[in-house]
Amino acid sequence: MRTDPTERPSREKRMPRWMMIVLAAFSVLFVLGAVFGKTPQPQQEPPAAAAVRVEQTPSPATSSSAAPNTYRVAEVMDAGTIKVTGPGGEKIIHVLGLTTPPSTNGCFATETVTWAKNTLAGQEVVIQAVSDDAGVALASVSMVNGGDYSTTALKAGYAKYASKAVEKTVGVALQAAEDAARTAGNGLWGPPCLGKIDTPPTSVAPPQQPVAAPPTTTRAEPTTKKTTPPPAAEEPDPPKAAYYPNCAAARAAGAAPLYAGQPGYSRKLDRDGDGVACE
Repeated sequence: MRTDPTERPSREKRMPRWMMIVLAAFSVLFVLGAVFGKTPQPQQEPPAAAAVRVEQTPSPATSSSAAPNTYRVAEVMDAGTIKVTGPGGEKIIHVLGLTTPPSTNGCFATETVTWAKNTLAGQEVVIQAVSDDAGVALASVSMVNGGDYSTTALKAGYAKYASKAVEKTVGVALQAAEDAARTAGNGLWGPPCLGKIDTPPTSVAPPQQPVAAPPTTTRAEPTTKKTTPPPAAEEPDPPKAAYYPNCAAARAAGAAPLYAGQPGYSRKLDRDGDGVACE
């Protein structure tokens, strides 16, 4: 059988089998490396915490500008203003949450100042300032030995509640203390002020009490008897002039006979003129 001369060149150009196997193996490895050998991308970091705005709930304290400090009360100027000495020297403190009677002519002012001096003078207090300007501070005052000063003053009726610069949570307690004093009529909420502290007290006349009649006292007469003069003797009435129109009348009166000079005698009854009539 003769070989076709046209087939020889194509066989001579064909790649050896071992080379084809090697190339196929490399091709498979390349594909597998491309699929499973992908380099992982770095993960993105979360946004910085500073970019997130977090709102903080304000604390219920009355002051956020200064930490509380202990002072000693050097002077009580009025029930709402005191002078203290302590860290940083001397300060004048306007007590937070209080309106007090004017010290010159306010109603209940004298009683309020007297109470404040007895309560605070020389005592140690804790001051927490809301504002502090040139040695004058608006601050809450707590007594070391006994509670919040503003609450005590309001509950006893020595001041009225002032809401300026008072935080809501603290203001609720102070308002409740004032309401309790008003209901009970304590201090300036009672007469004569009745809650009005900016004017002098109006004098209230006390109710008129019925005046009892003084007891009747019988004056004893002295035991010495007075000498009573005897009654004056009554003078006899002058005899009335008797008149008899005739002797019958004289006899009827029992006066006959009538003699001259006797009442009722008349010459006309004495006919014979012998001085005896109606014989």
